Amino acid sequence: MNKIKIIRIIVSGMVFLTLAAGFSGVCLCAAQAAKGEFFPAFIAGSVIFFFWIILALLWGRVFCSFGCPLGFIQDITGFLGRKIRKTQSVKQPPRRFFRYSAGLILLAFLAVGVGWTVGFFEPFSITGRFFNSVLRPLFQWIGNKTAWWSFSEIFLSPTAVWMTAAAVMLIIAAAAFFKERFFCNTLCPAGFLLGLFSRMARFRLRINEKCVKCRACEKVCKAGCIDTDTGIIDSERCVVCGNCLTACKFSALERNNSFRPNEKVSEELDTKRRLFLAGAAAAGIAGAVGVKLAPGIKKIPCMPPGAGNIVDFNAKCTGCQLCVANCQGKVLIPALFEYGLSGIGQPRMSTDNGFCDYECTRCSNICPAGALKPLTLKEKKRVRVGLVTYYRNRCVVVKNNVACGACAEHCPTGALHMVKYKNDLTIPEVTAELCIGCGGCEYICPVRPERAVIISGTAEQTLAADPEKYRIKEEKKNSSVNNADFPF
Repeated sequence: MNKIKIIRIIVSGMVFLTLAAGFSGVCLCAAQAAKGEFFPAFIAGSVIFFFWIILALLWGRVFCSFGCPLGFIQDITGFLGRKIRKTQSVKQPPRRFFRYSAGLILLAFLAVGVGWTVGFFEPFSITGRFFNSVLRPLFQWIGNKTAWWSFSEIFLSPTAVWMTAAAVMLIIAAAAFFKERFFCNTLCPAGFLLGLFSRMARFRLRINEKCVKCRACEKVCKAGCIDTDTGIIDSERCVVCGNCLTACKFSALERNNSFRPNEKVSEELDTKRRLFLAGAAAAGIAGAVGVKLAPGIKKIPCMPPGAGNIVDFNAKCTGCQLCVANCQGKVLIPALFEYGLSGIGQPRMSTDNGFCDYECTRCSNICPAGALKPLTLKEKKRVRVGLVTYYRNRCVVVKNNVACGACAEHCPTGALHMVKYKNDLTIPEVTAELCIGCGGCEYICPVRPERAVIISGTAEQTLAADPEKYRIKEEKKNSSVNNADFPF
C-alpha cells in the first residue's frame, strides 16, 4: 500500500473521531479541532484557511481526503459499495459547468450575508448536524437504555431539523455508494474553491509515457478524474487519496513540476456557457438579496452569547450545531424560521430544556466560523442576550396567593428580586439594567402554558450593568436620600 494512502487513512480517521468526540458534548478540547476545518476557517478569516490553500497549490485538494469528516464517511460508504456491488470505480465526466454554477450561486449567497445556504452544502456543517441531531441522541438513548417509547424525547432539535440532517446524510452516502466522491465534485463549496487552486498544484499527479493503458488507476480513482485514453488526470477533481499510486504497477504516475494549469484540462468555456455562469452568479445574488429582504420576524429570538448583532450572526453562522452539542445549560437548539429565511438551522436559545449557565463560555469559544465572538467568563457574565418581562397577572403569587420566588432564586445578577406584596407574600420586581437574559427565571417559572416571566431577544447584544458596581451605586444613592431626610 502506498505511503500516501496509509497516511491518508490514519489522519482522516483521527480527524473524524476527534470531531465526533467534539460533538459528544463532553470533550471540549476536541471541539476546538473544528476551527481547522476549511470552510469555517474561510468564513472566520482564519490563518488555517490559507494553510489549506497553500497545500492545494502544492499538492492539490489535500483537505478533501485528509481533513474532511464527510469525505471520510463517503470513503467508507464507497468502499462498502465496491465490495457489495463487486465493481470498480469508473471515470466520471468533469461536470465543471454544473460545479462552477453551483459554487458561484452559493458564494453569492455568502457574500450577501446568508451563511446557512453555504452551510447546508458545506461538508463540516453537514456532518456536524448529523452528529448532533441524529448520532448523539441515538448514542445517549443506547447508553441510557431508555424505553423505546421515550426515544423521541431525546431529540431536542426540532423534528424538521434532525430529519433533514438525516435525509441529507443518507442522500450523500447513497451517492457515494454508487459514485463515491460524486458530492465532492458537484455541490460541495469547499471542493469548488479548492479545485480552482488545485488546477495549478505544483506537485499534482500526471500520467507519463510509461502508461500501458491498463486502466488500473481508473478503476480505483474515487473521484473518477483519471482518463487513461487521453492521458488526463483532472487535478480540479483529484482528492489526493493515493489509490492510483498503489494500483499502478508500471510507475506511470509521477509528480508534476510546474505551477502552470493543466492545459489538457483547461478547456475553454464557450460564450453560451460563460453567459450562463454569469447568469447563475447574478441569480445567486438576486436570490440572496431576496432572502435578506424577505419580511422580517416579529419576535427576535435570543442568540447565543457572543453573537453581537443579528445581521453579522446570520451572515457567518453555517448552522454546524457544534455550540448546540456542547451547550452546558442545554438552552441552545437549532432554529427553524425564528430568524426568518436568513437563519434556518442557526442556534437560538430555548428555555424548554435549560437556561444559559452563568459560569459557562463554551459556545462562544468553540465556534469555528467566528459567528460567535470568543468571550472571557467576565465578559460573558455581562453580555445581554435578551431582556426579561414580568407578567404580574400570570404570577402564581398574584393568582393563587401562594409563595413562590423561584425566578429570583435562579437569577444570577439580581435583575429579578422579591419585594413585599401582601399577607407576608413577596412578588418579583425587575431591574432591567442588570438583566442579561440567561433564561434561568423563565426556565424555572412554574406557570403554564404562558409563563409569568418571559425572555425576549435583542437585535444587538449589549452589556448589562456590573452587579457589584450597581449595588454600590444604589447603596450610595439610598444613603444620600436617607441623609437628606434626616439631616441631623
